[in-house]
Amino acid sequence: MNDKYVIEIKKRSWKEWLLWAIWLFAEVSLFQMAIASGAELEPRAATIFWVTFFALLIAGVIVWFMRRDK
Repeated sequence: MNDKYVIEIKKRSWKEWLLWAIWLFAEVSLFQMAIASGAELEPRAATIFWVTFFALLIAGVIVWFMRRDK
């Protein structure tokens, strides 16, 4: 009953933090542009932004999943 858990925080280089920050900024920007295009009744632009948003989101999840065991 006396189990101990250890949480380790792995160090990342400044380049990796910078790339994750750029990815997050791109995701937030695409999300905002998709919502704005939908509100302005621009369905073609909204569709392009939504597809790009989800593609970038899936790419980020795949990169995180592949690098989490490293």
